Amino acid sequence: MKTRAKITMEPENLILDLEKILKGIRLDEWEIYLVREQGTAVEVKEQNIESFEKEDHLGLALRVSQGGRLGFGYSTDFRGASLKNLVAGIFQRMKESDTDPDIVFPENDGQTINLPEIYDQSFTERTDKDKIEKAMLTERSAFETDSRIKRVRECEYQDSLKEVWILNSRGLNRKGISTTFSLSVSALAEQGMDAQISSEFDWSFQYGMLSPQSVGRGAGTKACDKLGAKPVKSAKTPVIFSPEVSGELMELLSYALSGENLWKNKSWLKGKQGEKIFSSKVTIIDDGLFLKGPECFAFDGEGVSSRAKVLVDKGVVKNFICDSYYGRKLKKGSTANSRRDSFLSPPSVGPSNFYLLPGHKSQEQLIAEVSSGFLVREALGMHTADEISGEFSIGVSGQWIERGRLERAVSGVAIAGTLRELFSRVAEVGSDLKFYHNCSAPSVLIEEMEISGS
Repeated sequence: MKTRAKITMEPENLILDLEKILKGIRLDEWEIYLVREQGTAVEVKEQNIESFEKEDHLGLALRVSQGGRLGFGYSTDFRGASLKNLVAGIFQRMKESDTDPDIVFPENDGQTINLPEIYDQSFTERTDKDKIEKAMLTERSAFETDSRIKRVRECEYQDSLKEVWILNSRGLNRKGISTTFSLSVSALAEQGMDAQISSEFDWSFQYGMLSPQSVGRGAGTKACDKLGAKPVKSAKTPVIFSPEVSGELMELLSYALSGENLWKNKSWLKGKQGEKIFSSKVTIIDDGLFLKGPECFAFDGEGVSSRAKVLVDKGVVKNFICDSYYGRKLKKGSTANSRRDSFLSPPSVGPSNFYLLPGHKSQEQLIAEVSSGFLVREALGMHTADEISGEFSIGVSGQWIERGRLERAVSGVAIAGTLRELFSRVAEVGSDLKFYHNCSAPSVLIEEMEISGS
């Protein structure tokens, strides 16, 4: 078992110490970002504990501006001398940066947003035994799915309690808290000489909402469904993307709807605002308050209150996501889309809960509407897609559809195209929205795509 030492300094006291230092220096603006994360990670294998780790760490990030120059630094050492050295180091590096009149931190918007749903008050009451059993039950459920499941890998339980403080010299002062719980597992199915592996993942803000049985069975079922997979002949055919794959496509699309990329001429949607680019079935929303999304939080990485934005409305491009800086550059204002992956790097523009508005038909109903087509359940090589042009060429696998039913497993085929073309051909959007990460979509039926097979 690995355990990190618990934090001994109270975050509020650290903030007071740093405020005193900053207020004693001639600065145009300053911003303090403090994050504390506590969590557990358990991995089991064959009903034994493979690894068990607990952590409790506190990280500080500081941004300051003077004369139109921006400086950034971070630390995990909170002694008085170290904090002074942190500020001095930022000042030294800041002298080498360019001046920019749009470097302005956000003001306090006066909003108070309470989200009790994203914080499980029983977090600290959950025993290590409970967490280990969640992981072990997930593994058992995967094995019990089908006799063809021969091995289970990477069966993990993770949890995290995250507390965030953001305050700046313009009167902004925010604090937020959330909990996250997740289960993940990979199952290997074998039949004769054929072996196939598949994974399942689920998360929740609430411990009690995690279902080890559904996660384990999900991985097992997917693996068995892939057995006997073969290529199909090249064809133009209707294609249904499952939520796992449509979510990856949405992540790729999010780059084109970034205000930062728009400003830097790296978005293929530049100059398209107000135009109908996609199918009328396509409505895209970014909502930092959406309770079904993992990025639900009261405020963004700069402390701006989260809210919902319609970026694409029935195929028409309406808006781009921005933080305070690029909001000023584009004369649009912040859309509460400043994101921080950690305290180790400055905030940047990014989606919160970015999703395709679901329709009313289940995946089964979409399949029933296809006389002959392809259900894509996995994609390989999405990371090779061109974010700037929206072009992609990926390997895919799934199941072939005949007469509205799933007929056989398919692998060894590829699809290629552009996001503009793909989303303009959306015939139906399913109702099965599921967030595997912060960019998500339900099942999506494309009226026709060319698949390259045997």
